[in-house]
Amino acid sequence: MSSAEVPRGVPAAYRRFLTYFYLTNSCYDLIFAYAVYTVFFRLRGLSVLQISVLLTWWSLSGLVLEIPTGALADRWNRRGMLMIAPLLKALCFVTWYLAGGNFYLYALGFLCWSLGYSFVSGTGEALLYDTLAHYGRRQEYERVLGHAASYNYLALAVAAILGGLLASIRLEWAMLFSVLPLLCTALFASKLQEMPRGESARKVPYLRHIRLALRELADNHLLRYLSIYLLGISIVGELDEFDQLYYQLVGLPLPAFGVVFCIGASISALGARFAHRLKGTAAMLSLLPFVGAVLLALVWRFPGIPGVGVLLLAYAVMTPARVLVESRIQHGITGVSRATVTSAITFLLGALTFGVPLLLGLIAHVWRLPAIYLTGGLQLAGVALWACSRRSDR
Repeated sequence: MSSAEVPRGVPAAYRRFLTYFYLTNSCYDLIFAYAVYTVFFRLRGLSVLQISVLLTWWSLSGLVLEIPTGALADRWNRRGMLMIAPLLKALCFVTWYLAGGNFYLYALGFLCWSLGYSFVSGTGEALLYDTLAHYGRRQEYERVLGHAASYNYLALAVAAILGGLLASIRLEWAMLFSVLPLLCTALFASKLQEMPRGESARKVPYLRHIRLALRELADNHLLRYLSIYLLGISIVGELDEFDQLYYQLVGLPLPAFGVVFCIGASISALGARFAHRLKGTAAMLSLLPFVGAVLLALVWRFPGIPGVGVLLLAYAVMTPARVLVESRIQHGITGVSRATVTSAITFLLGALTFGVPLLLGLIAHVWRLPAIYLTGGLQLAGVALWACSRRSDR
């Protein structure tokens, strides 16, 4: 992280906050297991359909936990939530390391991961936005969020290389050594300073945070539009769970999995880093999913090792769209329950997509694996057309 990313001429406490926020955000995903965990399941005897069931369980368990933990972040302590989250996630990889081929222990690990993620989801964005607002730098949110996302992708890139190397020595090591960065994450989170919230926010009871968040989602036209857009592009996040199986299908050597992950994460980091420069270009929210749709269609039509590169480009193209939309959501929230609103949006997206991994698994089972990328391309094309027709809603 360069010193240029932490603004000068502002209070030292703000610069310190950004440093530890970037470290907390990036180390949370410095996970060596990411590069190989679905193929790890496959090599431990699970079928593609069983893997799809696990991914669906992961989505469903996260869905149930999302809003309650978002309200907890608004009512309790956001820094404390960010400290606990990586410890819960670390339990996932310990469980997987000990699981052997036990399907139910893999499911237990995913439950720990879901609980950890629910503690982070909404909490980090709310803490960041309120801190920038406290220092009068709310207009920098897109840039800071984009930089945080870029560091996150770079962490993924480093983890992918190391994860591939560890897996080539012993596959289980990628699971076990993933615990170490998560312990560091908890330490960095403990260094974050949480700005005092207004008296009105402190007096809101826990359950009222949930009611206020749902009311804001119902009444806020902009939030509804942005939530629908996020729903449309969420197919990209579901497809990448099957990428390691695609690499295996086209004959990519296992040690190269980490290299490919690294390259893809690095390209996506660039997209996130410069996303804020596109925020004034109205056509981008239509153009980006259209380009992604074309690239995914090429992956389906021409499966092979060159298609791996095309797939990475498809994901990178969609990164700025997600950063821009998530930033606009934070700007669009007007009430005191910021973390709960963000979590409620995540909940609604999850409620509508938790069965997608299972559906994609069935598509792969019936029409072969590349067909899932055609499915994703068709959905992104639909999003592009819809966004183009609704420009007035932005």
